[in-house]
Amino acid sequence: MAHMTLEDLDELSGGLNAPVAVRRLEKGAEVTGTVVATRGEDVFLDFGVKDQGVVPRNHFGKNEDVSAGRRVDVVVERHDESQGLWVCSRKGAVQRATWLNLDRGMTVEGRVTGLNKGGLEVDVQGIRAFLPASQVDLHFMKDISVLIGEVVRCEVTEVDRRGKNLLLSRRRVLEKEAAEKKAVLLTELEIGQVRTGRVRNVTDFGAFVDLGGVEGLIHISDLSWRPVGKVTDIVDVGQEVEVKVLKIDRERDRISLGLKQARPDPWTGIETRLQEGMSLRAKVLRVADFGAFAEVEEGVEGLIPISEMSWSRISSVADAVKVGDEVDVTVLRLEPGKRRMALSMKQARPDPWAGVIESYAPGMTVKGTVSRLETFGVFVAVAPGVEGMIHISELSDKRVRTCDEVVKVGQEVDARVLSVDGPKRRIALSLKPAHSAAPEAIEAAASGRRAERKDRPRRGGLSSDWDWMGSGLGRG
Repeated sequence: MAHMTLEDLDELSGGLNAPVAVRRLEKGAEVTGTVVATRGEDVFLDFGVKDQGVVPRNHFGKNEDVSAGRRVDVVVERHDESQGLWVCSRKGAVQRATWLNLDRGMTVEGRVTGLNKGGLEVDVQGIRAFLPASQVDLHFMKDISVLIGEVVRCEVTEVDRRGKNLLLSRRRVLEKEAAEKKAVLLTELEIGQVRTGRVRNVTDFGAFVDLGGVEGLIHISDLSWRPVGKVTDIVDVGQEVEVKVLKIDRERDRISLGLKQARPDPWTGIETRLQEGMSLRAKVLRVADFGAFAEVEEGVEGLIPISEMSWSRISSVADAVKVGDEVDVTVLRLEPGKRRMALSMKQARPDPWAGVIESYAPGMTVKGTVSRLETFGVFVAVAPGVEGMIHISELSDKRVRTCDEVVKVGQEVDARVLSVDGPKRRIALSLKPAHSAAPEAIEAAASGRRAERKDRPRRGGLSSDWDWMGSGLGRG
């Protein structure tokens, strides 16, 4: 650019140097100039009255337009007194590094050549530089050696020309790039958009997703249409996901995302796929005291009440199902608007009591197997799915404190039918011999014996009345 003079530049500018207020440029200033000419490897700029500058052509893209009249944002590096020009660089551009022009804040490019204690060695156009481990990336890198051989863009943080020491930070360049991307992305983001991102971090309450410079949170409740126990059951760090933008709080710099909202709602159109009375295969997801929740389609679950788990009486849900079981169910009730569905396991099976009640009659003896013991009595399986109950008072002629004194679970017994209640599906059984009197008869007999003993004459021929009178206790 030695052959160019201020007069030449003024002429090339085509009169762009019209009288305006004088502006004083200084090192580090970010200004906008107008391209006036391109000569070899230099692009000349005009900043106003008597302010001319030059920027290297390689700071522009290979096919980038640098024709006269284009406006370019640059950073002032220094003033070349001999030429009367401001030496500039494109904002964020990589500059050619020499010990003479190296300065703090410059962006340089170099190749990582090795691993050093506490960081990496970088070759910056023949100059040996050091990149501390803490300045390698935006986030902690467990193994920084993966960058050996890679070309990296860094910012100069310290320059010691005498000691030939050059300190770099790749992190600062990445932070600037991220800030620029974030600013652009925030202007583009809108509620309802579906974006692709990568899971950056996982917590107990959700997952943070990087959308390309902006992070958003997927709350655990927005991960899946089905209930989620742990976030890692759905996503892992590093996983690429498609999410929907639910909320944008630009003042607090917060973005809420939804993973499930980016997928079709499984309850939409459920009434066209399921009807009441339909038989299905379901998987038990979780259990409660009152029943179990089972999934019939991905994201669609219904409740199996404990009363609909078996035709026989069960004392707890655990007696019928456990998490992970696959069971046959029948749809009892479907409420798409409330996203609710009632299911039945017993309705999906034949009624074991059908035709059984009629085959039992009081007085007959049946064979059965003790299925469970309770404090009040014993349940005996007399047919598949059909149980009878022996009250503790009917286990023996003798006094019984606990049921396991007489029988054990799994023991086969011959029991006598006491009564049959068809509507309530109950069969009362007894292990007492048939000749044993019922409790009412025993009580009546006992009362009669007590009355008989009261009227019986005492030994010695004295009646009770005489004895009372003769004793003199009734006299005054």
